[in-house]
Amino acid sequence: MQAKSLLIRPATGKDVPLIRQFILVLAAFEKLSHEVKATDARLQATLFGSPPDGGMCAGLCQGRAAGFALFFGNYSTFLSKPGL
Repeated sequence: MQAKSLLIRPATGKDVPLIRQFILVLAAFEKLSHEVKATDARLQATLFGSPPDGGMCAGLCQGRAAGFALFFGNYSTFLSKPGL
């Protein structure tokens, strides 16, 4: 059996249309398509603007897009420290 090639890399602004497509597919699965307000322009500005509001990695399996991970900061008042 041949092992599948998996690559996880930082996402870039060029990935925005694909990211939005993943968002739309998830929303349809959850029956929440009517809630999606994301546009390519807003994703570009918030995820890849200066400063970005979060970070993102893209996952590829055998060279094909397989998913993404979004991360962003928060702050715990109870612990008085930042988190992710």
